[in-house]
Amino acid sequence: MSDMTTEKKLYCNCVAEERGLTPQGHAGSFDDAMVVEMPLPWKPGFFQDADIVSQEVVDLLTVWINHYQETGEYRHRPLVVAPDPAYSREGHRRVMFYNRSEGLFTKFDKVEYLVPDDKVGALIWAWFQERDVLSDFDMYREIEADNTRDILVCTHGTVDVACAKFGYPLYKYLRDTHADDQLRVWRVSHFGGHVFAPTMMDMPTGHYWAYLDNNSAAQIIQQIGDVSALSGKYRGWAGVEYGFEQAAEHALWQEHGWDWLKMPRSAETIDKEVIAEDDDSPTWADVRLRYVPLDQTQERIFEGRVTVSHTVSTIPSTDSEQEYPYPQYRLMDSV
Repeated sequence: MSDMTTEKKLYCNCVAEERGLTPQGHAGSFDDAMVVEMPLPWKPGFFQDADIVSQEVVDLLTVWINHYQETGEYRHRPLVVAPDPAYSREGHRRVMFYNRSEGLFTKFDKVEYLVPDDKVGALIWAWFQERDVLSDFDMYREIEADNTRDILVCTHGTVDVACAKFGYPLYKYLRDTHADDQLRVWRVSHFGGHVFAPTMMDMPTGHYWAYLDNNSAAQIIQQIGDVSALSGKYRGWAGVEYGFEQAAEHALWQEHGWDWLKMPRSAETIDKEVIAEDDDSPTWADVRLRYVPLDQTQERIFEGRVTVSHTVSTIPSTDSEQEYPYPQYRLMDSV
């Protein structure tokens, strides 16, 4: 075994990929997301530090966490991005809000602001908790940026070193070669799944990608070529639920190709295995996907059973010694 191979095995993503861990079904889903410019470095737990993110943001996350503790629901995705000389303005920060559209949809609704540093917290609190004062921030709207595509590459090395080692070179490549007036490339904070590094989110569509290299990332951004070659790169879509639904959505992407990502769609679980309290999770679910093909108006329905075919045990982070069994999903015949 070469020294290079030995070194790579220290990183959680290298171990996972060598063990055959596939990423489909392993993406976060959310109803809303906020992306805020924040200077580096990003230490772990910065969202709990009012000196870094403002007291309003700390209070907002406390509201969300309390709701989670009471209901088990957490439908938000807070993220930060590093300022960029081409995108940023001295003394100001960009704040991007994304909200799930109703019914079948292809992308999250986006609203962007460019506000003075000392107004970031107040804007975020108004957006989520005090909408009657949101008009106070109308002067800071960046309406022309609402349709801008944002590629978010995780480089958050203080969460896992794999994200810095593998994520930063990918970010640099995409930033240098693919950014333009309609597409920005950002360094983003941890959004889960460093075991799949380098990983990125494509917003406002909400697609998560894994194990990327320069060529596969370029193909994804341009949406060209055979999607079967990228089957092991697609984690899932934030518009459907983690696990079974995302695995079914992945399979239909493989069937329809790049057009699938442009089709209005939704998913729901119509049945699943009933498990005992001491079981970990269901091993199968019946999923229904609704979608409208391009250039058509008639909704189509697909129903299929997704099973957990097996699990792959691997370390979930580079500094972890304890392994975690990741479920691997398979779409069976239509139901």
